[in-house]
Amino acid sequence: MVVSHIFGRFSASLLLPAISDDLIGSFTGAGFLGAAYFAGYMAGVIAVTAMSSRVEPVALLRGGLAMSAAALGLLTIAPTFGVLATGVFLAGVAGAGIWIPAPVIASSGLPDRHRGLVMGALTASMGAGLLIVSQGTTAYRSLTDDEGAWRPIFGTEAVVTCLILVLVLVVARGVRTAGPADAGGEGRGPLFDLDGLRSIPSWELLLTSYCVFAVLAGSWTQFLGLAMEEDAGFSRSHINNLFSVFAIGAVIGPLLLGRLSDKIGRDRTLAISCGLCIVASLLIPIGAEPFVTIAVFLFGAGSFGVPPVTAAAVRDHVDGRVFGATFGAMTIIYAMSSMIAAQLGGVLADATGSFDAVYVVLAGAALVAALAAETRRRHLLPNMRAPQQP
Repeated sequence: MVVSHIFGRFSASLLLPAISDDLIGSFTGAGFLGAAYFAGYMAGVIAVTAMSSRVEPVALLRGGLAMSAAALGLLTIAPTFGVLATGVFLAGVAGAGIWIPAPVIASSGLPDRHRGLVMGALTASMGAGLLIVSQGTTAYRSLTDDEGAWRPIFGTEAVVTCLILVLVLVVARGVRTAGPADAGGEGRGPLFDLDGLRSIPSWELLLTSYCVFAVLAGSWTQFLGLAMEEDAGFSRSHINNLFSVFAIGAVIGPLLLGRLSDKIGRDRTLAISCGLCIVASLLIPIGAEPFVTIAVFLFGAGSFGVPPVTAAAVRDHVDGRVFGATFGAMTIIYAMSSMIAAQLGGVLADATGSFDAVYVVLAGAALVAALAAETRRRHLLPNMRAPQQP
């Protein structure tokens, strides 16, 4: 999970001010880099979703790790913006190969009452990884006295990914999960399981909440470093520390919110998560401490709570055989929303001369996502299944 979203995606956001000095000339270009990741992620989700009911989740995981290592290697040596964007695109493709099968592997055989906690713990590992990357970047720059270093960070991540791939190859040899081949040809699910999605009660509202939240996923951290450097005058070491605070929130948030969703319901927890993101987004334009630190912690907690709780909500209603195809179909739209938001965020920042308007718009998107989740909870109230009971 750390490789899927921290290496390549969040690392690019963390290192964006330094990358901009070398290869990017505008906020629009920075937005395009974020859009490239989510374009790759969307392509990867389509491919993985098409294969998920026919290929073992562990095999998909191995493929995602191998492509991640290659993408990070390309980012390490990227001589031009075009090569850089290609590396980020491939990192997005690879990330889908890890993220889509991971919940199936982690939740195989689990009862509903523990699913939110386990999904949250899976996501929390990404927060821990970001904390290591952000503090490691600060330590490396301090040791080398180079505030603009970014290539060695990607290089280190490429090496670590290779080691993880070797570990998975050794540990998961012969491992199978309940899934595609368990019932022979009859056990195969569809390529894109829209029927599975429609079988989820009030699926339209769940999809709306998840995919409107994707607007924040595409822009919030993508522009954080640039916003704090350009608008607030923060130093790069300060920005690295902000990502560390974000990472701490990203560890605590999914653990607490995942478990909370087991107790009070998925939709109520999603509304709470999005509420934290509303407050965080409105604090960023203040551009001063302690408000920015509070904002990044709240967003780390809230934003990292949404994907695992949404995945748990889907898993509550579909079996492992079709989960990948169902959740993948949702994630295709999620990735498309994130891609568009990342590009438009950069354009808006160039047009207004700052990122203040971007974060106000993101607060509005979080409000819409929260309202969709709360509306779904009210719709399901009379006929709640066990996982939804408060």
